[in-house]
Amino acid sequence: MLSVRKSVILSLLLLLTSSCSGQEEKHPPQYRIQSGHDLSILTTTDTHYLSQSLRDLGPAFNQFLAAGDGKQLGYSNEMMEALGYDIGIRKPDAVIISGDLSNNGEEASHKDLAKHLKTIEQETGTRVYVIPGNHDIQNPWARKFKGKRQYSADSVTAKQFRKIYGSFGYDEALLEDKDSLSYLAAPSDDLWLLMLDTAQYKNNQDLGNPQLEGKVSASTLKWIDACGEMAAAQGAQIVAVMHHSLLDHSDFIQEGFTVDDNGQVIEALLRNNIHTTLSGHIHIQDISEYQKDGNSIFDIADSALSVFPHQYGILNYSAANQTLDYNTAKLGMELWAAASGSTDQNLLQFNTYSEANFRKRSATRSYSRLTADSAYANYTDAELNAMADVVGRLNEIYFAGTASTDNAAVINTEGYRLWQKAPASGTRSYVLGMAARETKNNHELHVQLPVR
Repeated sequence: MLSVRKSVILSLLLLLTSSCSGQEEKHPPQYRIQSGHDLSILTTTDTHYLSQSLRDLGPAFNQFLAAGDGKQLGYSNEMMEALGYDIGIRKPDAVIISGDLSNNGEEASHKDLAKHLKTIEQETGTRVYVIPGNHDIQNPWARKFKGKRQYSADSVTAKQFRKIYGSFGYDEALLEDKDSLSYLAAPSDDLWLLMLDTAQYKNNQDLGNPQLEGKVSASTLKWIDACGEMAAAQGAQIVAVMHHSLLDHSDFIQEGFTVDDNGQVIEALLRNNIHTTLSGHIHIQDISEYQKDGNSIFDIADSALSVFPHQYGILNYSAANQTLDYNTAKLGMELWAAASGSTDQNLLQFNTYSEANFRKRSATRSYSRLTADSAYANYTDAELNAMADVVGRLNEIYFAGTASTDNAAVINTEGYRLWQKAPASGTRSYVLGMAARETKNNHELHVQLPVR
């Protein structure tokens, strides 16, 4: 049950007329935190859960991991167990997962993840809200791994996704968008969640791959206005949640990561008094701000739970001060592993294991590129390794969002000095650009909400 001190009450949701379908929808009673009380939300993204039934530890699976971007897919179950353990300790009122719930949209992965989420809700009393990401629906890349081979696996349609995750936001929605899997939820009387489905999946089968780009249709933009009007009438604040970035979070990668026509989305959010967005997709920890005519909107990109540094966000709403405060925390894998009696040293020393694994993957790829480039033929093997290690360390800092504290140590290495004098190349430009990134705080944010 939810904490008594938070004064949770049982309130009957109004019988609402959906502006999307034109039909009256009746909703069952839901627990909602009473007006005037604070709210704590754990925010995470890109869990990329892979069902154990779809993989062994054979060559095909290991090759898939080696070619990837550092997702710890071999420990999907353990990460969800550890997340549930953390939720039990922190006792947030709600949990948000902003897309890419599954590795590549496998039906078995979605169903197994939903079981984990149901257990979390039952054991902690915390309510879970989800939206899809670009990997989750009608994904031609859905695979299972056995021995030396990959095999096609069943993916899910939008309708199946809505059914599997009905208990995690959809069944208690105040409004649902008829043209996407977007919905409006109210975990408390004072703070509502605009859960925006920005993924494009209708053409995936024809494309042969999950579409990277995100979009909000014209009809969904109108639906946002209906949500804003409802919230204003009830005196509620809204936080928006989407998979794709609302704002640019990188000088190097924007196309396909920042939602298409983001200016229109920004305008829709601001005109409905929405000033904070939570997003994922890009797998890096970064906070960006957009300002216009004295109005600000923040986009908090949470780093992927499945990738080092395996962290999540905590968003606290103060009813008295009308503020939001955000900070990050690392997944307590090591604590959970010890408490559960695990003997797996990778889990008992997970932070060290995953960091080394992530850095080595980046460095190894950089070393291969350097040795294949004739412009670097005069460098010694030790020098090339030092330069490759710099790339690995900068990538690690980039994903963790810790440039403000960690870049200086990398810049002072011999490997970085070698990059400064190195021949022109794409990798050199990347390294120098990464080292010169703005050293802002990507782990804390204070937002003063507008008075309702």
